Amino acid sequence: MAGGCRMKSFITLLLLPLYLTLAGCAATPEKVGATDELTLMHREAQAAFDQRDDVRAELLYKKLTTLSKQDSETWLRLGNIYARTNNHQQAVEAYRQSLSINDTDPRTWNNLGIVMLRQSWHALVRAKQISMPNDAAFMNSADIIEVLERLPAIMSEKAK
Repeated sequence: MAGGCRMKSFITLLLLPLYLTLAGCAATPEKVGATDELTLMHREAQAAFDQRDDVRAELLYKKLTTLSKQDSETWLRLGNIYARTNNHQQAVEAYRQSLSINDTDPRTWNNLGIVMLRQSWHALVRAKQISMPNDAAFMNSADIIEVLERLPAIMSEKAK
């Protein structure tokens, strides 16, 4: 009897990898279909972005963030849409979400830095506008604005 149980256990252990492989194959078509759908949606979103159809691109990327929450690239691209449409705070939030998933993407750090510089520039311009010329805030803001406005990222923002 003990030998029969050992033999059944031995056979089960031998067949377990086969069962697991078959179980994985059974689920593969659904995963492939979902992956194909996500890939197609990514392509559509990028095409909309490239054609400057920011409304459609934003809708598609937002949908992708709900379907694939851990995709840092989607969050990066959503941030790019917000940056391009001057939704700086939303861009910062999207870039931070991307970095919470993958904090080693230099593109995301770069884009976050640019958007934050632009936010800073806007704040300093406003500080200068509402302060008196003899205020320290006026002089400090003017000095920093002068430096920031030499940067291409701020020059393009200023041109808007």
